[in-house]
Amino acid sequence: MISVLIPTYNYTCYKLVSDLHEQLEHSGVTYEILVAEDGSKDQVTIIANHKIEELSNCRHIVRKENLGRAGIINYLISEAREEWCIIMDSDAKVVTDSFISCYIANAKDDADLVIGSLVNPDTLPNPNATLRYRYEKAAEPYRTAEYRNHHIYERFTTFNFMGRRSVLLEVPFDERCTEYGFEDTLMGVEMRHKGKRVQHIDNPLMHLGFDNNEVFLNKTRTALRSLKKIEADMLPHTGIGKAIGKIEKLHLTHVVRLGYSLMRPLIEYNLLSSHPNLKLFAFYKLGYYLSL
Repeated sequence: MISVLIPTYNYTCYKLVSDLHEQLEHSGVTYEILVAEDGSKDQVTIIANHKIEELSNCRHIVRKENLGRAGIINYLISEAREEWCIIMDSDAKVVTDSFISCYIANAKDDADLVIGSLVNPDTLPNPNATLRYRYEKAAEPYRTAEYRNHHIYERFTTFNFMGRRSVLLEVPFDERCTEYGFEDTLMGVEMRHKGKRVQHIDNPLMHLGFDNNEVFLNKTRTALRSLKKIEADMLPHTGIGKAIGKIEKLHLTHVVRLGYSLMRPLIEYNLLSSHPNLKLFAFYKLGYYLSL
């Protein structure tokens, strides 16, 4: 019935797989867990993850080539053999005893995709990750099932969701997204176009992968460059695209570009500090995108 699919890159996820395996063993359904290394280079994590092979119905796949986020998920879906696929990030933690049973209860004929939820640690897990942590905590009001079900396709996320394998094969992730960012947003757009049925539920995994400020800022720039490559399809469906639309109506595009150019070093100094300002972060993203 269920294939659990976990792409990973230089990250040890044996504990995650072990916890999922325990729940699946008690679920009474047919299952498999597939973990695929997307060109991981860290031999320590690869060796640690290979213990996954010791668990029943589990496979650890080591791919030498890095396919990117969209490509590795599509690969895992093609390898899966069960009707429903649960897909999650490898830097997740199981926080309820009912995670698997909740998805099983929602594997119904009236849904093609069931989107779970994300929770963050209550305290900062890494003193150098203030920007990512503040950004994630500020997003929490928009991650409730109630809010997401009022914005069904806009709140699609690959962190924790379940989909029919047949639907995920019919509407694969866009492999133009070879780098970090926006593959999930583009998938939401495609699911809307195809008229697929999406349901959001509160079935959480905890997010553990808090990048330090410098890494997160680099990932943000990478994501914005990825968006630039596919902006014809994507920009109107993103927050930054809507902000750009307002700026253009006010004829302030040049002003934002100039302000960003002059203030970039000072803004980056703030964003890399222990007290990053999220309003400056929003301006930084806008200015960076407009300068591409």
